[in-house]
Amino acid sequence: MTKKTDDIAAATNGAVNASFDHTFVKPLPYGSEKTLDKTTIRRPLGGDLRGVKLIQLSELDANVLFGLLPRITSPALTEAHVQMMDPRDSVAIMQGLAENFFTA
Repeated sequence: MTKKTDDIAAATNGAVNASFDHTFVKPLPYGSEKTLDKTTIRRPLGGDLRGVKLIQLSELDANVLFGLLPRITSPALTEAHVQMMDPRDSVAIMQGLAENFFTA
């Protein structure tokens, strides 16, 4: 993790789960010669949720991932990465977000 990610994780240490890892079903191209096998998804802060309707997340609306994942993943995913993700990854990440960060 980067220092910024560590600082954000420390700021959210009151959460039961400050982050979780996701291993991709189909690795994503990352750079010219690398692939991305997994990413760490941290608990979103208030600013990360700008423009996101939480009801969309609870309805498993994949559109929410385009704006949210680039803000909360390490290594950072771009919108292009989100578009290339296998649908199974999209569903698993949305379920992980709901289970780890938005439950009482």
